[in-house]
Order: sequence, then structure tokens, then C-alpha cells
Amino acid sequence: MGCITRQHVSSAEPLGVMTRRGVIHLSLGAALGAVLGPTLPRVFGGESKTQPARPLAANEKSVILLWLKGGPFQHDSFDPKPLGNDKLGLKFGPLATSADGVQLASCMPQLAKQAHHLTLIRSMKGLEMEHNLASYFMQTGYRATGPIQSPAIGSIVSHELGSVPMRRAEPDGIPPFISIGSAGFSAGHFGPAYRPYLIWDPTRGAENLGLPSGISASDHARRLQWLKSLEEGRTISKVSREIDSGRASALSFMGSKQRAAFDLTDEPAELRERYGKDDQFGQGCLLARRLVAAGARFVQVELGNFDQHEHHYPTHEKLMNRLDRSMAALVDDLHMRGLLDNTIVMAVGEFGRTPRLSGKAGRDHFINGFSAALAGGGFKRGYVHGATSADGQEIRDNPVTVPDLLATLCHDLGIDPEKEFTDQFDRPIKLVDHGKVVREVLSSTT
Repeated sequence: MGCITRQHVSSAEPLGVMTRRGVIHLSLGAALGAVLGPTLPRVFGGESKTQPARPLAANEKSVILLWLKGGPFQHDSFDPKPLGNDKLGLKFGPLATSADGVQLASCMPQLAKQAHHLTLIRSMKGLEMEHNLASYFMQTGYRATGPIQSPAIGSIVSHELGSVPMRRAEPDGIPPFISIGSAGFSAGHFGPAYRPYLIWDPTRGAENLGLPSGISASDHARRLQWLKSLEEGRTISKVSREIDSGRASALSFMGSKQRAAFDLTDEPAELRERYGKDDQFGQGCLLARRLVAAGARFVQVELGNFDQHEHHYPTHEKLMNRLDRSMAALVDDLHMRGLLDNTIVMAVGEFGRTPRLSGKAGRDHFINGFSAALAGGGFKRGYVHGATSADGQEIRDNPVTVPDLLATLCHDLGIDPEKEFTDQFDRPIKLVDHGKVVREVLSSTT
């Protein structure tokens, strides 16, 4: 992935004359694919060149991605610099943490208490300066070179691993890939079955899974029987099999006990306050903890509005306070419940912000030395990798590219980042292209 020289082609369905049944089939397929993840057969995506069928992994590792949309300022978070440099215009200096020799910005006092669990990468290097292009690059590891869509990291993980088998209370477990607060990113050549299940508001839980008002269980059963009779004798195609499988899984999930994982009212009021009860991002982090405990493999929670080209303070300060409170609560909660060893928490945006303040007291886009923070999984605890110069303008040592970061995440999850798939034209596609595993940030046992 690092210096990307090519982009693969995604599936494109031709437009044509369609029957009523065809419209119903495609509509159901799209809707069920978005909800059910890899419970649907993989007919829309490529298959591995080395193994025709994808076996689900037996490990229990999950990922919670805290997506910091807009690009947080590295020196107000994970790569603090001393105060006093007027050109930097810093409000927050370094703060000692629970990890020897590791400092965070002083606006993150709660996370500083959890720094012994953290791995900080201070030498991230990007390639894209525009938000959409940079977000696509960070999420997929591929640069956008046209209308072709690559799978986002959440889709890759759910495709390769499925839900967490050892945590599932019953076969009809929750979807493996869930996005909280945003629609997420493309599933690319893996197809709609690997899109995330979307939760706009974490306090409302899983929506649209119950029966519509006025429809009883017996009404529902009769309608399903009617639909079955309509489909009797039809030609069984790959799409039909996908829809049948998806429908069965959807109906099973509608009555699943796993839906209780989406209900935050089960949590004590004190814990909800720790995360930030009136903060949708904070409640999203709490929901993410519940979901990985119930078997979700990848949960993305978005915190936005970091794009402060004017008046960097106080907006950025308020965002950092929210991230500090909620990420600290999440890391500590996972640790106290014995889940941190098998849960990777990663906080990153599409890029950083310029070290120097602009003429309007803002900070612009910056790709040459921003930060990513990780906790848990097989990552080395209380560790800092890479460094930027004193003025923050360049990477001083150990640069890490966006593809390197994603390759390292895949490796820690037990996914081979060099694994190849083929598109519909039989062209090879790696999960991670030109990405190098950064072994220094991993524990000796990983």
C-alpha cells in the first residue's frame, strides 16, 4: 500500500430492463447486505487465490476505530511540544503520564492515566492533502484514482474474520462490522455484504429490526409464506441464493438475544457519565465496548469537526476534552473487564494539522508527521514510536506510512496483509499493497 502505483477495479452491475421480481431481489440484497455482513455468501467479492473459501478465524481479537474526522492536531494530543514557541502558538504543553517517559498534551489528563496501555506513533506520513482523498487513503490504504472503490479496513477485517466466534452467545450473533455516527466507507470488491451495519445514534440502539406498527407476528408469518409461494419454481441463481441466505439470517437476527447489546440503558448511570452521558461520541464508545464483548469484530465510532482552518481554539480544545474523557473510559473499561488484550483501540484521523498557526489563528492540513494512538491487542504498551522535529515540520525518525499502519493492524489480527484476491477480470489484488508491518510497535509475542 505505501507508494500506490495501481488501483483495482470494483464490480459494476450493468443497467437493463428488470422484472418486478428482479427489483425486489436487488432491493432485498442491498438492504440485507448492509445489515448482515458476512452472513451472506461472497458472490459479489473476489476470492482468495490460495484458498477458494474463506475460513473464519478462531481468534477473539476485535477492533474499535475512533475515527477523528477532519484531522486532529498532533501537538494538542499525542505528540506534545514545549510551550514558548510563538510560531507554534500552542496552548497545551507536555503532561507526564502513567507510562515512564511518555507525555501527552496537557488537555488529555484522563488519557494520561491510561498511557501505560497506549502505543503512540508520532511519525505518520500521508500522501493526500484533501479530506475525502485522505480519508479514503487512511481507511483503505489505496489512493483514489478514479471511480474504483477499494474495501475499507472494517470490511477487510469482517471479510477475513467474521464475528468473534468465542464470544457469541448464539448462532445469530450481531453483525461483525458496525459503524456508529457515520455511514462508513465502501466495501469495494468484497461487495455490499461487507458494508457496516449503521447506528446513527448510539442511545437509540439497533433500529428497524422490529415489526412495523400494526403488523402482528402472525401477519408477518403469513407474508413470509406468501413470498415463499411467489418464489417457488424460480430459477436459482447466485443472487437468489444470496438473498435467501440473507433473508434467513435477517429473520433470525430480528429475534436474537444479541440485540440486547445495543441497549445502553443496561449500563449503570455512573459508567455512562464516565464516558460522557450527554455526548454522542462518548455513548458511541460505550456502545462499542458492549458490541465487541458481544461478538462484533470491528466497530467504528466517529468524532468529527477537527477541520479548524480558523480559530483553532476553543473548538479543538473542546474536541480534545471529549476524546480524552471517552477514550480513557473505553481503555480502562476494556482493561477492567479483561477485554483489552483481545481488543485493539485505534484513534486516528485522515491527517494532522500544520504546526504553525495561520493568519486566521487556524491550522491547515498536514501530512508529514501526524500521530496515531493504539491500545490493547498485541501492541507494545507504554511505548512511543517515531518522532517529529522540535518545530513539528518534519519526521525525525521511523516514518510510518498509512499502508504500514494498516498492514500492522492486519498482522496483529492474524490477517496476512500480503494475501491476494482476484477481481472479476482475474487480476490479483492484495489486502494491503506496499504496506510494511511495523514490528517495533508489537509485543514480542505477536
